Amino acid sequence: MTTKTERIVCGLLIAGVFLPALLLPGAGALVSAIVVALALIFLSNSRKPTLALVWRSVPASILLGMAVGTATAIAFSVAVEPLITALTGEPVDLSDFDAVKGSVPNYLVMMAVGLIFGGIFEEVIFRGAVIGWGSAAFGKHLAWPLAILSAVVFGITHLYQGWSGVISTGLMGLILGALYVLCSRRLLPCIAAHMTNNAIGITAIFLGMG
Repeated sequence: MTTKTERIVCGLLIAGVFLPALLLPGAGALVSAIVVALALIFLSNSRKPTLALVWRSVPASILLGMAVGTATAIAFSVAVEPLITALTGEPVDLSDFDAVKGSVPNYLVMMAVGLIFGGIFEEVIFRGAVIGWGSAAFGKHLAWPLAILSAVVFGITHLYQGWSGVISTGLMGLILGALYVLCSRRLLPCIAAHMTNNAIGITAIFLGMG
């Protein structure tokens, strides 16, 4: 592909990721995942920037990600989400996860979804494809703007959690985007961070603490 053609195709991909996510909060992420999967299958130029994984080394990537995921889980629970609730007048709506509380089968299912779809697929979509391939096609100087734009859309995909949920997940998306850019646009630290954060959050809901 020529550079111009690649930019057009990449722009269409980003639109194909964002539009379903914006129009169908929650379920739209599945459509976005299909769009990215098709791009990875049929567009060879998308694979390297989208799927670049390791920052420095595998252990360093995982340890950094786990540290960020743990720190954000604690910080959001103790300070960030209470502040958002105070500002908006409503808590993050986690009622869709009520069935997880005290139920081991539901907990295991939700954990699998949170780790695999949330931790891996969402990172490939919102960080790898949008920021990674986007900045490769349009220029590295757009990595930060794409990270911000991706975080906004990532937040809106969680509209089913209310506007407090949108703000909270948007901020989390911004942190993950910053981690991605600062780690030379490598996915593994973000995947580890997202998986760790989700694991702690889902466990807290299971224990009746979320």
